[in-house]
This record gives sequence, C-alpha cells and structure tokens, in this order.
Amino acid sequence: MKKIFVFVLSTMLLTVGLTGCTNCKPIDGPGMERDSAAIAADSLAMKAQEDITAVIKNLYAAAAQNESDIDQRFACHAWRDNVAAVEKKDANVADIGFFNDDYWTMMQDDNPSDLEARDIKFEELDVEKATALVDYTLYSSVQTIHQQFRFCREDGNWRVHDIIRFYADADDKEVAASLMEAMQAYLSAPQEETPELTYANMAGIYDDADQESRIDLCKDGTATWCMIGSLNYTEYTYHIEGNTICLKPTDVDSEEDCYEYDPNTRTLKNEQGAVYYRQDID
Repeated sequence: MKKIFVFVLSTMLLTVGLTGCTNCKPIDGPGMERDSAAIAADSLAMKAQEDITAVIKNLYAAAAQNESDIDQRFACHAWRDNVAAVEKKDANVADIGFFNDDYWTMMQDDNPSDLEARDIKFEELDVEKATALVDYTLYSSVQTIHQQFRFCREDGNWRVHDIIRFYADADDKEVAASLMEAMQAYLSAPQEETPELTYANMAGIYDDADQESRIDLCKDGTATWCMIGSLNYTEYTYHIEGNTICLKPTDVDSEEDCYEYDPNTRTLKNEQGAVYYRQDID
C-alpha cells in the first residue's frame, strides 16, 4: 500500500507540474507581445540614432569642402524658407545683415578641411513624433564650438530644423539661443528703410577699381570726372532718381551717363559695367 500511495502522489505532482503553473506566461501571451514591442521600439530608436549621426557627419564633410548645397541636402523646408526670407530682407540693408558667418560652422571665411563633429549626444529622441535634439562639439584647426541640432523627419529623411548656439553670458555661464527663433524675430521686426539719396548724402569721391579714374559728386548738384593725377577734368551736372545717379556733361550736347548706387557696397555702376567705389577721405 505504501508503494501505491507514493506512486499516486508522484503522479499528482507531475500532473500539477505540467498543467497547474498559474504564474507562468504563455509562449504567445501578452507578456511576450510587450517584450517584442519594446525590442522593436529599441531597434527603431537605434536606427534613428544611426541615421541622424550619419546626417551630421555627412553635413560637415560637405562643409569641409565648402560645398554650396548644404541647405538643400540637409535642412528642412521651414529652415530654408526662413533663410530665404532673411536674405531677401537683408538685400535692402546697407550694413551687415542678419548672418555674419556660416551658420553651420560659425566661420566667417572658408571652412577648414578638418571639420569634424565629435561627442555626439542625443538629448531628445521621439521616433513616433519624428523629432530629435542632438548635442555635439564641432572641432577644427581654427576653432572648437558647441552646438545642437534640432531634427525633424521630412520626406522620409531626417533633416535639420534648427541650430542651437551657445554663448557665454555676463556671468560667463553658457546660454542657448535658437537660430530659428532669432530668424523669425528678425523677420517680424519692422524693416528699416534705406535713406533716400540726396545731393547731401551722395556728395563724395568715387574711384574705379583700378583707381585710374574718379567721379566727384558735389552737394550743389554738380560733378566732375577725371583721370586720377591729371589736372584735366570734365564738368557735369547730375540728378537723382531713386537709386540712380545720372550725369550730363555741362555745355555739351551729349547723353546722360547713369549709375546705379548700391548702398551695401557703396558703389556706382553704369550700364557698361564700370564700377566706382566711394572713398572714405578725411
């Protein structure tokens, strides 16, 4: 009887072991589905990080070669539209406009060939919303700068939506500034009108690029033209129409010679392409 009891008890325990594991997760149950979803999400995040890192690397490889199509290849439509609007506004600005450097590299001259983005860190990444914020340091033999890119996914590709620059404030603390926000604020600010050209503000000496000939505009509406160093000169009267300066020889039946004045370069240029530069003479 004892052997029979032990056999029955063993059979019962084996049956419970096979069918009564109430805490075990089924092979195809909800727990495995959640694990699969997490693995898939991690995989998508890793792929996004790889793609975005490649964009940054390729962007600065192009910048190191001073290629001109970086915006078209790497920036989103909103960025390109704002840059175009800023450049259009700056076309009427006499002084330096909004951009005083290459906004990708903060260089005012040609970019060095050894540009390299290092220490790339993902501050934010939302694959579902297709946004990311990436911190990096741009190294070169000229300078080292700290920047961030804000990315969006557009037309199936990750593209730069904003550049975040860092500056030292009055307390020497690093503060961030969005170039996208700065552009939008600049565009919404009232346009400063270019001063109207008058005899008074146009009066001055203008030499050609080779400094061989000279135009002298006077405040009384008269002018002279001469070869530099020569005592001989031709007298003119001139009038102003918008940004156009038209000179007519005095006491001579001849056509006017008209010049377009560019306030950005402070130059006079006629239809034949002759350019005269305003001279700063004390």
